[in-house]
Amino acid sequence: MTADLLRTRNNAILRDMTPYLVALPNHWKLLDRSPFGLTISQENTIDPTLTSSERFLLLLQTLDRLTFGPEGMPMPRWVFYDCAEIPGAVFGFAQRAENLPKSVREAIGLEAGETGLVPFSTYIAIPIRPPHVWFGHNLSSLNPTFPAMNLKGLASITKALGLKVFRCVTQIGATQWDSDALHIHTRFGPLQLVTAWTPAHSEAATLTYRLDVTDDKLRHAYGDMDAPIHYPDADFEIAADDWEAMRDLQARIEAGEQFAVVGSPRRHEKGRRIPVARI
Repeated sequence: MTADLLRTRNNAILRDMTPYLVALPNHWKLLDRSPFGLTISQENTIDPTLTSSERFLLLLQTLDRLTFGPEGMPMPRWVFYDCAEIPGAVFGFAQRAENLPKSVREAIGLEAGETGLVPFSTYIAIPIRPPHVWFGHNLSSLNPTFPAMNLKGLASITKALGLKVFRCVTQIGATQWDSDALHIHTRFGPLQLVTAWTPAHSEAATLTYRLDVTDDKLRHAYGDMDAPIHYPDADFEIAADDWEAMRDLQARIEAGEQFAVVGSPRRHEKGRRIPVARI
């Protein structure tokens, strides 16, 4: 398969943007650098231990700040290095600085005349049980920052192809019940709940989930409607601000019951409600 045959929710991303990978050289052979036929060139496979990689890695931090800064959850540079670039891998899409409009260049903080790759999305994962179980550490996209650039679907496409790059069979993740990211993660299929209330996290209203990864789920998530997946019917809903319900659900999980988030959050006059099924 070639990238031209990928049917995503926005093929302009594949046409206009460049895939990149950040990982240690001794990890490269463990990764799929041609996910679904979309080739990541050697030139765009970046070694985080080289000084020549400094500018691109700083721009990754800028991407993170533009995405999460307003929410108060940006990563310090050492977290990128210690927790992502060295033990794991970073996949995403970039554009050439010289091809960007002036307003976008200024918003990102590019220098006058600067050239080279500028990351517009990133999916960071850390291996838990190599080689096939990974923790999804971070998903970022500049689609909300630059709505005029036709980047719709960038986050979903980035995560789907990133999981393929990582050869992931089981993905573990954590997100907040009220996070917009839950809309993206549920496109990959039912999310089995590991926690519903997580005091170990700085945001206790965090759910931890497990996703069994298949090619059909990845294809569905990046927008290929010839790869449908099944969602069980919900037994109840959790309001995104109902901490008591989250604690009660956590107690049931710790008692041995199993549950899954089985669809995208539903808009409600009183806020978001997330469908949950007992499994």
